[in-house]
Amino acid sequence: MSKKSFVKGAAILAAAGLLSKFIGAMFRIPLVNIIGSIGIGYYQMAYPIYSFLLIVSTAGIPTAISKMVAENIALGNYRDAHRVFRISVRLMLIIGLSTFIVFSAGSRLTARIIGAEEAIYSILAIAPSLVFVTLLSSFRGYFQGMQYMTPTALSQIIEQLGKLLLGLWFASIYISKGPEFGAAAAVAGVTLSEGAALALVMGMYRRKKGEIAHNIQQTPPSGYKVSNRSILSRLILISFPITIGASIMPLISVADSLIVVNRLVQIGFGEEEAKSMYGLLTGNANPLINFPAVLTIALAMSLVPAVSESFAGRDHRSIAQKTETGIRLTLLIGLPAAAGMAILARPVCALLYGGLPDAEITATAEILAVLSIGVVFLTLVQTLTAILQGLNRMTVPVRNLAIGAMFKIALTWYLIGIPEINVKGAAVGTIVCYGVAALLDLTAVIRYSGIRMRFGDFIVKPVVAVFIMSLLVYFSYGYLNTVFGSNKAVLLAISLGVIVYAVVLLAVGAVNRNDLEMLPGGVKLGRVLSRLKLIR
Repeated sequence: MSKKSFVKGAAILAAAGLLSKFIGAMFRIPLVNIIGSIGIGYYQMAYPIYSFLLIVSTAGIPTAISKMVAENIALGNYRDAHRVFRISVRLMLIIGLSTFIVFSAGSRLTARIIGAEEAIYSILAIAPSLVFVTLLSSFRGYFQGMQYMTPTALSQIIEQLGKLLLGLWFASIYISKGPEFGAAAAVAGVTLSEGAALALVMGMYRRKKGEIAHNIQQTPPSGYKVSNRSILSRLILISFPITIGASIMPLISVADSLIVVNRLVQIGFGEEEAKSMYGLLTGNANPLINFPAVLTIALAMSLVPAVSESFAGRDHRSIAQKTETGIRLTLLIGLPAAAGMAILARPVCALLYGGLPDAEITATAEILAVLSIGVVFLTLVQTLTAILQGLNRMTVPVRNLAIGAMFKIALTWYLIGIPEINVKGAAVGTIVCYGVAALLDLTAVIRYSGIRMRFGDFIVKPVVAVFIMSLLVYFSYGYLNTVFGSNKAVLLAISLGVIVYAVVLLAVGAVNRNDLEMLPGGVKLGRVLSRLKLIR
């Protein structure tokens, strides 16, 4: 798999991810206005333990499927590639049903532990999706290992469309019975959307089954047949550390759900006010910092099989090229996203959450301004983790994130206890968590991949472009706000910032023609920019 192929695959997933996030924002914003911050609190309370079970069910095995399928296809062994998929489907069905039963049976106890018994309705509504998502992840892992990204991309869009249409419809019907029922109805829409996405990928698999069968028939016979037990053992061996690592952040979210509300009450906030502040943190601010991570998640999903293939072939030059490209693209995404969110935190929150009281908009903006610093570290952690997984160093990012998590929990408990900081202490803890993990991961990647990070290309050029962009965004928003009002001004300022950032990147040589040619349609774009003398 060439460097060009993995970037194109990442671009397809990124485009779908951005569209999915946009649709998701269209869901989140009116949902906040329909069920209010308390309803969002119930909605979010259903997620921490659910997310943990979902990570346990789906995080490691799909990555292992993608890795093993890519390795077999690189060797021309389509038969074993398909056997990996078939075995994984059975395994994921067992896991999905088991977690569904456990989550449903423990719903009342879970609601009591998190301090809101009304959240039981949301917990029960989300439980069936554990079965749908586990099976869905097997199909996605298989297709990604084949570098066929369309099923994953389309299923992501279907998930979000279903959530938008069904979730809002159900929430608007049941909110009259109380915020806990409105939240549960919205969650039920999420569950049905996962079922629709699963139906889609199963249909796409059936359509591709003829091609898959043909490739299997073309696989040369081998004197040695790998047993099903061996395939299952390797799936588990690869997936186990990945699953442990992916479980850390949901566990931290569980810790937040236990710490934030209880700690705020301890220092004098009322219970309803504490729940509302928790909703602002987890339901309003956190989704916004995860938006740019959509691009790096797509990059990471494509990097795992790409680096794995080069590592299996002992192609050290290819490993270095793919690693350097992944890190550089991540910085080109994370740095401007962090700066833009910090500068426009208040107007962005006013635009997205205009239906909330002004005090809640301001509080969300303050949290977002703090969290924005962590965007760079979050995006780096995702990319560096994928690289280390491709290099068969699955335990390294797990250890590093666990170290960061310990800092996060300790700082969150301490800082929330300071009344002037309150809920923003959880945001500071998140920044430190990802910052520590990113630094340790980067050290490991440099050590195991042998790359040489050129300071000018990786840091100086992107920082220059971000600095110029930031100045333009700051001053243009101030002027445009007086002419068009805040909402139009923030959209115009963001658009101008994106254009200026792209132009400056081209001007300083941070992006060249070879970079563009790795993207879908990039060859034509490179020719046009070359004629305009905007690129070398």
